[in-house]
Amino acid sequence: RRLVKDYERYASTLAGLHMVAFVCLMLKQAERLMTGA
Repeated sequence: RRLVKDYERYASTLAGLHMVAFVCLMLKQAERLMTGA
């Protein structure tokens, strides 16, 4: 039971980090488009 709880927390943390990384990539892409235009 404890293992399941830890796994759930790990999964949500991983999802959060994934979102942050995705947003960073998007911002870099948008910045490049802005400066290029």
